[in-house]
Amino acid sequence: MLMKLAVKSKVLSNAQRGFTLIELMISMVIGLIILAAVIGMFVSMVKADNDYLKSIRLNQELRAAMSLIIRDIRRGGANRSAAVNSATTPPTNPFSVAGGTRLTITANQQGDLISCLTYSYDANDGSNELFGYRLDSTNGTVETRAAGAACNAGGWQTITDDNLVNITALTFGDTTVTELGINIRQITVTLSGQLRRDSSVTRTLTETVRVRNDEF
Repeated sequence: MLMKLAVKSKVLSNAQRGFTLIELMISMVIGLIILAAVIGMFVSMVKADNDYLKSIRLNQELRAAMSLIIRDIRRGGANRSAAVNSATTPPTNPFSVAGGTRLTITANQQGDLISCLTYSYDANDGSNELFGYRLDSTNGTVETRAAGAACNAGGWQTITDDNLVNITALTFGDTTVTELGINIRQITVTLSGQLRRDSSVTRTLTETVRVRNDEF
């Protein structure tokens, strides 16, 4: 009887001792490994979300500029008085005169080729109906034409946020096709940019726009 009690007491004593120091250290190491893995996953997720948000901001800025450019180019050569002039053969269009109001692609103020587009249309809001867009490669912005300024002159107005985005390229390509004496005009616009605070975040947009007013 005494022997049974002694054995039982020994078993209880062993059970009450708990983990050894080595076992505790192993458990701590395993816990730290798991914690490090969780932290690593969290950091990766935060970085991915941050990169995604940066990409969205850049894309929104470029999309806004591209939409404005494309929408305006479509109007090139529009003439509200076309019906009045229809008696002439071919009809004259004061908004499509070579060397003046015709849609033209040239170099910008810094000399970058095909980085300036000028055109005209009847906006019915006064005499200043000369429009255009160009790249300002010095400041990394897209500019819109003001007061009929030439491509190589000052006086243009910035339309992109130079605190947020650095515009690295803006080019225009003319893919006009002539059929039966009519110029069916298409302009391809390529716009590239990067974030000012993170130049690794880049984006390029390319769109082709059909000018609605064919040229005779």
